[in-house]
Amino acid sequence: MIRSRYRNAIRPVCVFLYVFSVSAVLALGQSAASPDAVVITVGDLKITAAEVDKIVATLPPQNRQYFVSPAGRAQFADFLVRTKLFVREAEKRHLEDREDVKLSMKLFRESLLSREVEKELVNEIKVTNEEAKQFLDANAKSFEQARVRRIVVRSASTSQFYADGKPSDQLPTDEEAKAKAEDIRKKVTEGADFEEMAAKFSDDPMTSGKGGDLGFVRRVNQDPRSLLTPPMLDAMFGLKVGEISQVIQTPFGFEIFKLEERKSPKVEEVRQEVDNSIRQQKYETLYQEMKGRSGVKIDEAYFGGSAAGGPARPAQKN
Repeated sequence: MIRSRYRNAIRPVCVFLYVFSVSAVLALGQSAASPDAVVITVGDLKITAAEVDKIVATLPPQNRQYFVSPAGRAQFADFLVRTKLFVREAEKRHLEDREDVKLSMKLFRESLLSREVEKELVNEIKVTNEEAKQFLDANAKSFEQARVRRIVVRSASTSQFYADGKPSDQLPTDEEAKAKAEDIRKKVTEGADFEEMAAKFSDDPMTSGKGGDLGFVRRVNQDPRSLLTPPMLDAMFGLKVGEISQVIQTPFGFEIFKLEERKSPKVEEVRQEVDNSIRQQKYETLYQEMKGRSGVKIDEAYFGGSAAGGPARPAQKN
């Protein structure tokens, strides 16, 4: 019963935050009106350009730049009018006295304050040059980069990963594709030029025209949109410079990799990422210290065991 009540109370808060953030963004764009100019009137209520600007200023930079069209500003004005009118109606109905509304308002206030203090705490965390260097030294492998070339031989089982719409019955079977890849690898290891073989035989449209060149890739991939799977990265970074991999099956077919170059970045090249990682660690330490000082107790049986004690996510720096 308690869980259901809290879930119902939280839902309108989330909806309000989403609607407000999207709608408020629509107010962007420079206005010719002076700060004291009244730009919206709702009965006896006057809203000035300065007040509108204050609302916009509270938004994250990426949202502030999202909508800039006149139509967007017009939608924002309508949002403000609707909000003021419906708030008045809600007050007439004394909705703020309802228990579910009280809870929603309380949760919204706490969520806002929590978010703002998290920003301040994270911004106050300092990272020294020595800390950054030590972190990079301790995590050197995860930052390592390699320049790799690839040759891909598609098969019927991988047709869904390509946008050319070629039906699977027009592609070789897995056995046929693997045999072709093995033959290409044999020729490369016997002296055939890898770039020429990639240009001639690779089915990867993104790299075949560049001699199979993937450019530099990270050992620990930070981009969730990347199409490089952990087994592919393991195969690449398991090579010595100039070495050719065995044929491996990937979601894209049967592949051969060649390692062209391996390098480790200097601390200044990855300083922002390093600093963010250190701040997250320090923030988590601070959070755990706050829990320890505050005598926090959690009923793990009720909340699902160790999940209740999971780390809090640090606020993102604007």
